[in-house]
Amino acid sequence: MARLIADTHAIVWHLTAPRKLGAAARRQFEAADAGRALCCVPAIALVEIALLHERGRLVVGVEQVIRALADRPGYAVLALDAEQAAAFAGLVGVKDPMDRLVVAAARATLSPVLSVDAALDGFGVERIWD
Repeated sequence: MARLIADTHAIVWHLTAPRKLGAAARRQFEAADAGRALCCVPAIALVEIALLHERGRLVVGVEQVIRALADRPGYAVLALDAEQAAAFAGLVGVKDPMDRLVVAAARATLSPVLSVDAALDGFGVERIWD
């Protein structure tokens, strides 16, 4: 089964505004919805959702996302671990710390990342979007 890492905006858009997703990302989320792929949501994405919700930039909160993911067969929250921390240390070129942790999760798990953010390119992970 394929494993994927979802960037924060990608999982939020999948749950709230799927028309914003690129075609390739949408297909990957559909595979996860059907249980044909495992879409891992890094714990840092949940932290970012909480921060954005607190600031009024997201309507959906972290508890809503967790509940929505619990009802879907192909999703899991990916806890931060030592492998991701080691990958993070080697990613000094990724300026945003949230993005850096998402890329570290993808590198540590050898998984592509679902993201529209081209700033993640060039750091040793496949980015899936269009």
